[in-house]
Amino acid sequence: MTDSAVFEGVRDNIADSLAVAKHEITLQSRLVDDLGVDSLDLVDIVFTLERKFGINVRETEFNFLTRLDFSSPEVMRDGFLTASVVEQLANWLPQIAAAPDRNKISPRALFSMITVESICVVVERRLAVQAAPST
Repeated sequence: MTDSAVFEGVRDNIADSLAVAKHEITLQSRLVDDLGVDSLDLVDIVFTLERKFGINVRETEFNFLTRLDFSSPEVMRDGFLTASVVEQLANWLPQIAAAPDRNKISPRALFSMITVESICVVVERRLAVQAAPST
């Protein structure tokens, strides 16, 4: 479960960016399907999260996602994401675990799996990295 302070911050950010009532946003809210997020909205959400939490999330899981080359055989086979890509995404997309068949995840299905909880996971990881003592 995600930290409630992180969730509240992420929810506030999304509500402000999308002009959506806070009570309509839950951990399970899907950014694209439920909240209507488009690519520009996502950029705005990422930048405001970085300012709000003092972190850099562009160089994390979002970077991997935005750099996927859906024309590459390492990424796609027969219209679906490869097992190795799905495994990398599963680390921060809890919805992948609920997929009926992890071997049949299309790009459209992938973007439908990005939830508020996914954003919270990324923020929490970045905050933990910042809080870790340097060696």
